[in-house]
Order: sequence, then structure tokens, then C-alpha cells
Amino acid sequence: YRLSIDDWGSMLYLSERDVERILTMKEVINALEEAFRSLARGNVVLPLRVRVRSPTYDGDILSMPCLIEEFNLYTNKIVSVYSKNVEIGLPTIHALIVAVDAVRGVPIGVIEAGYLTALRTGAISGVATKYLSRKDAEVLAIIGCGFQARTQAAGVKEVRKIKKIYSYDIVADRAEKFAEEMSRKLGVEVEVVNSAREAVEKADIICTATTSSTPVVRREWLKPGVHMNAIGAYTPDMREIDTETIVNAKVVVDMREAALSEAGDIIIPIREGRYSEDKIYAELGEIVSGAKPGRTSEEEITVFKSVGLALQDNSAVYALLKKYLKELSKEYG
Repeated sequence: YRLSIDDWGSMLYLSERDVERILTMKEVINALEEAFRSLARGNVVLPLRVRVRSPTYDGDILSMPCLIEEFNLYTNKIVSVYSKNVEIGLPTIHALIVAVDAVRGVPIGVIEAGYLTALRTGAISGVATKYLSRKDAEVLAIIGCGFQARTQAAGVKEVRKIKKIYSYDIVADRAEKFAEEMSRKLGVEVEVVNSAREAVEKADIICTATTSSTPVVRREWLKPGVHMNAIGAYTPDMREIDTETIVNAKVVVDMREAALSEAGDIIIPIREGRYSEDKIYAELGEIVSGAKPGRTSEEEITVFKSVGLALQDNSAVYALLKKYLKELSKEYG
């Protein structure tokens, strides 16, 4: 299905509430798989994001453009990441997406994208988990229990029969709130533990969603066959995983070029002389498109490292607009 400007009477504005009402995790996972296949076919224009740093206010503002020809859709997301906002009770991430008809260059709409960003980040972990985790995986560890953690759990639960979740956050209250909310939403027992190690040692699948600059997961804590989604660290100096894990795992990234310029989890081991870019097993798109196999043994440790791609935003917006159009056509016959 290709979007067209002919489908719209006027420019849209979709709020966070609209996005939350319209879009499901399953729809974003499906659109994302489609987008990764399109990327493998060479039908996606995906520049590296532009990052503007504010040293005075300790914040990052990112511009993330993407064109997916098979969707007829160009998007550009402006996202700000201000980690100190936690101290004053504000979200650390704010985001807005401009959607443009790629055939005629006409703007389609503006979408509030805080929830959408969390949803698409959970969805990419869902896609990675589908192809890289053991099929019998049923215990999930969540390290870092902020906004992103909720969609990480939902994304994994969409593709695996999760029976138990262990949650840990450096702020105990956040882990408690996460457990209370997600046990209700997902219908799964969520137990708060006292350390990252305690959560990780019990897990078949691990999701890290922290802003840590030092490892929160260590190789000696991991059991054979575990799969990890590392989505928190997004600069060359941030990392969530220690070097030993990276050296001993099958590592898959969202995009090589992005990972090698932004992912401290990969860059720091390379800097230490312990790892090299040719050891990265694959991009996720290569696995989704069937160019390379995903998990090939029950014992191997797999790591999916994502710094976040504009392709994720584009595919989530595509799923959103497609569903919104269906709603409109039902409403107006």
C-alpha cells in the first residue's frame, strides 16, 4: 500500500493521544519488517541523523530524515533528549514528526512523536527478538524502567510467550511503578529485584533502556542462549554492555554506519583494540530480508544494538496514517 496526498483533504495534526488510540505494537512491528526488507532492496534513503549539542543546558537535539519509496513517504523527526529533565519531573524525550508525500513533496501532517518514538523503539526490539532469541524464551529482564522500558516489554511480549519479567532501575520507585503498571497491562508477573545482576542472571531475553555511560550488563552474568536488546546508549561515550559480552556474542546492529559513529557499546571495544567492525555479524535488515540467518544455535549469545533509525519513525508513521485513513473511510463511508 502506498500513501498518496490525494487521500488527504487538508494537513493533519495528530496528538500523542491520537497516536496512542490508533496505533498498536503489532502494526508497528509489521510495518518495520516491511521497511527493513525495503532497505535491503535499496529503496530507502536514510542519511545519518544530525545531532546538535547544547553544552549549556546539557541536551541533544536531533534531526532524523528518511524516505521510503515503497511507502511514498518522507518523514523528518525533531527529537530532544534532555536527561536532567528527570530532576524536575519532565520527560527526558520530546519529539515531533513532519510527514511529506514523497511523490509530490506536499506536507501531509505533523505528528506528536513522544509515544510513537517509544513504540517504534519497542517494535525494533520486538523484530530483533523474533529473529534472534530462542523460540522457547519466556523470562525477560528489563534494566532501566523509564518510559522506553514499557514498550520494550510490550515489543518482546508481542513475539515471545513471556511468563515472567524481572525489573531493575537505579531508582527503586521507578522499578516499582513499572512492575505495577506492566503486570496489569501485559498480564505477566513482574518482580522488582535489587540489582541488574539479579535480573540478568535469570533472563532468556534482556532489554537495557538506560542512559548509563558504564556497563550495566556483564558477560559473567549471562546464561548460554540469552538474547539482549541494548537500546539506551546512543553516543560514542555511552555504553550499557561490557566489552567481554560484545567480544563473545553474535552482534547485530540496526545499521552499521550509525552504530560505528554513535554506539559506544561497539565503539569503546574497538577503541580498546578488542573488537573490529568486521566482527559485526549483520544489520537487522539483512536478517529480516533473509540474506543472513538469525539465531543458528541454542547456546549462542546474541546482542542487538540499536541507536535508533529514522526508518523506524517512517514505518511507524506509515502504519499510523494507513490505519487513520481506514478509520476515516469507515466514518465517512
